[in-house]
Amino acid sequence: MLFSSLTFLFYFLPAVVLIHRLLPQKAQNPFLFAASLVFYAWGEIRYVPLFFALLLADYGLGLLLGRARGGTGRKALMALGVLVDIGALVYYKYSGFLLGSLGLAGRFSVPQSLPLGISFFTFQAVGYLIDVYRRQTEPERDIFAFGAFLFLFPQLIAGPIVRYGDLKAALHTRRRPGAEALDKGMALFVAGLASKVLLANPLGALSEELRAVTGDSACQWAHLTAYTLHIYFDFWGYSVMTLGMGRMLGFRFPRNFNHPYAAASITDFWRRWHITLGGWFRDYVYIPLGGSRKGTARTLLNMLVVWALSGFWHGAGWTFILWGLWFFAALVIDKYALRRFHAPGIVRRVFALLCVVVGYAFFTAPDLKSAGETLAALFSFRAGPTALFWLRENAVLLAVSVACCVPPVIEAGRRLLGRHTALRCACMLAALLICLAALAKSSYNPFIYFRF
Repeated sequence: MLFSSLTFLFYFLPAVVLIHRLLPQKAQNPFLFAASLVFYAWGEIRYVPLFFALLLADYGLGLLLGRARGGTGRKALMALGVLVDIGALVYYKYSGFLLGSLGLAGRFSVPQSLPLGISFFTFQAVGYLIDVYRRQTEPERDIFAFGAFLFLFPQLIAGPIVRYGDLKAALHTRRRPGAEALDKGMALFVAGLASKVLLANPLGALSEELRAVTGDSACQWAHLTAYTLHIYFDFWGYSVMTLGMGRMLGFRFPRNFNHPYAAASITDFWRRWHITLGGWFRDYVYIPLGGSRKGTARTLLNMLVVWALSGFWHGAGWTFILWGLWFFAALVIDKYALRRFHAPGIVRRVFALLCVVVGYAFFTAPDLKSAGETLAALFSFRAGPTALFWLRENAVLLAVSVACCVPPVIEAGRRLLGRHTALRCACMLAALLICLAALAKSSYNPFIYFRF
């Protein structure tokens, strides 16, 4: 069930928010857990038993870790928990790729589809077990509270990746948001919906049309530029809708984006894009490996591991691994060349944007051959008038999209709407009606991160 579907907007979300608000505290977590199972089962009912089994395993292992005194037994429990969660992720997401790379794909059966949200679910579960192992948090003893944490429908499919400690207090209090929280939540949800429906969807359609014009340098640059805007407004829109739904249900989820295309460098970009994923890799992979504390060579090795894993997390394919390695190389250049030799700020900004745009040649390609063809077309300098036609037809869409990536524009709009309640309500209603009309008219309504 997509957040931007009419079923979700008219039936599921209003019913859940209303019923949740009316329930007593002891019934809120069981209700949210059940509602989240319904949400997931709507699109992937056959994988509900898998997620339920993983939930029970993580719940039980968390309790055992909390009781264990220490020593090898506690480490074994921690290793078992990580093995169970990562093992499920590897089997469903990577077994086909790994067996194919070894030439064994024909000898073993592999899953034909990827369970929705398994990458986000796995990272949240592993993070919870590690935090319990480190004694940074107490294990959750209420299985419904734990189920609500792992299955919470606003962030189950697309994140952000939430730490248990961020939600623990809210899970054990009566959640009855006031009028201000409901107003803020609805405003955030409508803003995210507008980003998804009015910007991301048409940008995605434009990107696909331009991509089909193979061999044309201008069209391929326009395709990747449109995709760069599309994936941002698609993912950012879902993240903002998640923040809004969290407010309406009494939760505060962490921010996942902070104007990434205004970044001062490629290093700064990755502090602003998918913030919770970057934080997860930093806290559970990079720092445990030694971070930047053991010299330049070890730092580079740790960065290489993190970025190879980051690329692999996004998809089971060599193109995603190369995408991760592409940014490893970009970050090394930025850190050890541009920053060390005090390159002008504009150079680091342009370098960052070019790295992001060109990097999507790997990210969007179905295989290495297609990625190579796109890269060859980018720098072939053979161009016809097609790109100019598409740019002219979509000039308003592109101008509005670029403007919405500029922090002062967004902040000015936020301040204006924050000061004038009537104007904010009118804009919310108008945006919602336009989104509903667009959804009723168009059949193009994908969500990119469903694949990951």
